[in-house]
Amino acid sequence: MAREKKKQSGVTAKREAKNTVFIDLFNIPKYRLMLFQALHPEMKNVKESDITQVTLNPVVLNLPYNDLGMLVKNKLLIFVEAQSTWSINILIRILLYLAMTYQNYIHDNELHVYGSGKLKLPEPEFYVIYTGKRKFESDIISLRNDFWNNQDAKVDLTAKVIYTESKNDIIGQYIIFSHVLDQQKKKYGKTKQAVQETIRICKDEGVLKEYLESREKEVVDIMITLFDQEYAVEAYAREKMKAGEARGEARGAIKEAIKIYHDDLHLSPMMVLQKIIYRFSLQETDARKYVEETLGVTLGEPATVMAEPAAAYDPGKPDGKNG
Repeated sequence: MAREKKKQSGVTAKREAKNTVFIDLFNIPKYRLMLFQALHPEMKNVKESDITQVTLNPVVLNLPYNDLGMLVKNKLLIFVEAQSTWSINILIRILLYLAMTYQNYIHDNELHVYGSGKLKLPEPEFYVIYTGKRKFESDIISLRNDFWNNQDAKVDLTAKVIYTESKNDIIGQYIIFSHVLDQQKKKYGKTKQAVQETIRICKDEGVLKEYLESREKEVVDIMITLFDQEYAVEAYAREKMKAGEARGEARGAIKEAIKIYHDDLHLSPMMVLQKIIYRFSLQETDARKYVEETLGVTLGEPATVMAEPAAAYDPGKPDGKNG
């Protein structure tokens, strides 16, 4: 299993940088234990040494996310972080992650799949740490109910979505940190000042205070590197789109833009739709045809896919919540 291994050199800088505050935080044994305790407070005897980190290399799934796994006694906990965009396809990510993790576990422990005895595998639990703006009617999602919408589906997988701000545990504090960062980016753009203000606010309010005090420089470096990469990709996208428009290739320019927004900027199909409607002044019906044709997807209704605004973090409120 890929335990505590360094990233392969083939991983691009862009993909390594994405979400690394999440990974940097939980790479530290102390905070991994706090993460586990937040989910299993009944298991009071678990120590740092009982937890083995299992991280899926993002190159395998060709995605800009960093997903985290932990082996704790007889449990396998899988965490997937989702940020600004949301898609129920996240369940497929988790399913693929589980299959690959079990494959590695079987190999590393020299288990025999074709033997007559039942394999002893850790029992999996799945969690989505969501730091975006969407609101949820339920904190449980499943393949059977949400992906296939078929109670008779032969395969199912259930995950818990964690999205609530709270100062009472490490997960809630990380979500507060992410929301504060989003607010500071709106004020100052993708700048060092935005990151420094985020750190200042969080430390003042006791949010990830110890972590931010001990690794402030690393957090600033992580975010500035990410900002620089995002600017570079966005500039490349603008140049490519302008070149197509200058040649009078409107249809080609639109399709090129869709690919760049989706493949290079990693936007969801619905976010791509919004971008090209604005960029090319298209009617929604025409824009939908372009997106569906180029990406080979079927778009859902905007009312069910679009993200809803989340309440802003207010340091003066208990747990930072408004209302």
